Amino acid sequence: MSAASQNPSENLLAALRGRAMARNTVWNVVGQLSPVMIAAFSIPILIRRMGVDRFGVLTLAWALVGYFSLFDLGLGRALTKVASDRLASGKERELAGAVWTALAMMVAMGALVAVGISLGRDWIASSVMKVPASLYPETIRSIYPLAFSIPLITATSGLRGVLEAQHRFGITNAVRIAMGAFSFLGPLVATQFSTSLFLVILVLVAGRIITAFIHFFLCLHTTPSLRSGIFLDRTTVPELLSTGSWMTVSNLIGPIMVYLDRFLISAFLSVAAVAYYATPFELVTKLWLVPVALTTVLFPAFAAFSVIDQAKLKINYARGVRSCFVLLFPAVFLIFLFAPEGLHLWLGQRFAQQSTVVVRWFALGVLINGLANVPFALLQAADRPDLTGKLHLIEVPFYIAGSVAAIHYYGLPGAAFVWALRLIVEAVILFVLVRRVLFRNALPLRFIAVVLLAVAALFVVSMELRLTTKLISAVIVLGLYVIGSWWAALEDPERNRLRAWFGAMVQARD
Repeated sequence: MSAASQNPSENLLAALRGRAMARNTVWNVVGQLSPVMIAAFSIPILIRRMGVDRFGVLTLAWALVGYFSLFDLGLGRALTKVASDRLASGKERELAGAVWTALAMMVAMGALVAVGISLGRDWIASSVMKVPASLYPETIRSIYPLAFSIPLITATSGLRGVLEAQHRFGITNAVRIAMGAFSFLGPLVATQFSTSLFLVILVLVAGRIITAFIHFFLCLHTTPSLRSGIFLDRTTVPELLSTGSWMTVSNLIGPIMVYLDRFLISAFLSVAAVAYYATPFELVTKLWLVPVALTTVLFPAFAAFSVIDQAKLKINYARGVRSCFVLLFPAVFLIFLFAPEGLHLWLGQRFAQQSTVVVRWFALGVLINGLANVPFALLQAADRPDLTGKLHLIEVPFYIAGSVAAIHYYGLPGAAFVWALRLIVEAVILFVLVRRVLFRNALPLRFIAVVLLAVAALFVVSMELRLTTKLISAVIVLGLYVIGSWWAALEDPERNRLRAWFGAMVQARD
């Protein structure tokens, strides 16, 4: 066993340095981007082999399991925070009890949810998923393995949280790359033999089982105290529940507001319409890998800094927001500009006609929500998850009413508009909450101005333009983006590092 694995707190202090956090963020981006590239190749083939209706049911099944797997009392996120607190305070011996206790609670909750889904399979298929009669039998069969996977998924999120609290992002992302590839290539291979929904889901569940066991053995390796035996620490239960209870509210309500529109579209329009909506959604929202990669690193860092250094907490918060904007905007802008052409090349003319406006609203929502991920993570790490939970509770009725009306009157574009509008309003509130509860003036006005101008540019380029005009617009706007980012999104130390890097590159070429 390496010395590193025997000293988790020393690893934590090393990981909180700027370069280490940047390296871990890159690991997260690579770990999440690799499956996206495979998905872009696999999804069109899966649609052709399975058919639009069957693939639409598969996307609903993914969304359903993703939602019900969050019935873990918020313990996955809470365990990451508690583990970070223990490591930052030098209490490694108390970490094992917290881990075993949280895992036992998560598996128990996952098992209860699995039983509930199995018993309610007929209602889920007929009333929630609105499955066509021709697909009803195989959908019913498929719900059993989906339910079985839920305890494994919840346990895996807790185990991953332990590794992330130690900033072991290299190994977690190595697993994510391998299993993310399996999640798309496995079904692709399965459809060579049969287009049965049941077979495809069996393959996906097999991948979940493998992933759970890999995470378990990695935790045993990096946290030696776990190998001393399985024991529960009742004293950690109140801490886990108090931290996780409001996180549970966000965990349960957040996915409703992300995926509810699919079920409403299925109910008001058709399952085929879900495919025209969900397929571009799955691609565009992969841009979330950037803020997710960043905030996955920042969350345990925020939790540690909230214990040991408030000044660094504020610095890393502002740096996280600026970094999300710098990394997200170019991709969002290009999606806005070339959405019709991109959809036509990827999925065909019919998808381009049905989904262009939808894709653009998705892209705007992803940009704004990407920035909001940072204050969201900060509030939860700084012991204020109640604020994010209450915000989601307030949002729900307005979002449901707005979505129903928009889908009824405007179809898919209406659903996408309300989805994006909800994220914009939520982002504004989150930034205001951080300003009032934690920091004032963490983000300079010039940065806010650049963000507003960037959003305005998106609406300008969404007009019908010739390809030549689009190319010219791309050069102009991206040039202004570089200037604005240098002026408003970077600090002097970051500019100096970039100058030094460019200088070294020039010298190397000479």
